[in-house]
Amino acid sequence: MYSIQKFSALAPKTKAKRFAELLRILILQLGNDMAQIRNEYEHYAEWENFPASKRLNGKNQAELIDLYKDFRTEAGLGFERDVYLENEPGDRSEAVMQTLPYAVLAHNLRSGFNIGSVFRTSDCFGLEAVHLSGYTPDIDHAMLKSAARGTERWIPHKRWETPFDCIQAHLANGYSIIALETGEGSVPISTVEWPKKGLIILGNEELGIAPDLLEKCSLKVEIPMAGRKASMNVAGAFAVLSYAIRTGYKF
Repeated sequence: MYSIQKFSALAPKTKAKRFAELLRILILQLGNDMAQIRNEYEHYAEWENFPASKRLNGKNQAELIDLYKDFRTEAGLGFERDVYLENEPGDRSEAVMQTLPYAVLAHNLRSGFNIGSVFRTSDCFGLEAVHLSGYTPDIDHAMLKSAARGTERWIPHKRWETPFDCIQAHLANGYSIIALETGEGSVPISTVEWPKKGLIILGNEELGIAPDLLEKCSLKVEIPMAGRKASMNVAGAFAVLSYAIRTGYKF
């Protein structure tokens, strides 16, 4: 923890690096809570008597990220992918494989990191859409955007008032409803013959998929565990499932 005297004695590039680190932490931990971000940041900005261009009054989250990038530049550092969400080296302008008629519904996922990973995985394996319901974070959540690496900008997505509305809409269009869940009635992922169209249901990190949603599923898929743990993180399990669909799908 710095005192004003100790902080003032730092070299200019070191100060800029410290402000960049501060903004990164605030962006990732507080997301869109700009009022709290301002309170935390302004305490240190006053020490430097910053001009308006380096203060947060009137700034939105996009301008906050721009300021973060400015401090990184002043510190002699390059961009950092966790916050600076433009195209990464190696990204393509177009997909190289046909999109599969598979979508995912994330209901009551708590973690912005997990749902951001779902977006990125959906892009990597060519799934068609991500659907959100319950208290799953929205796409402007900072941790979601950090994990999604920009994919939330082009993967089709929709928030539904209830998960049942999403399920019903997909049933009406000929989709099978697939649960990624362990337990009675689940079949090992290696034995599945994938339907032509599917909506994958993901449930809460601790509680799994609610029983009333499981009742809507015509297929329940599990990933057999070889170790001592009984289950995987939901984002990791979704990646395994998406790979299995991509490699096992019969066009």
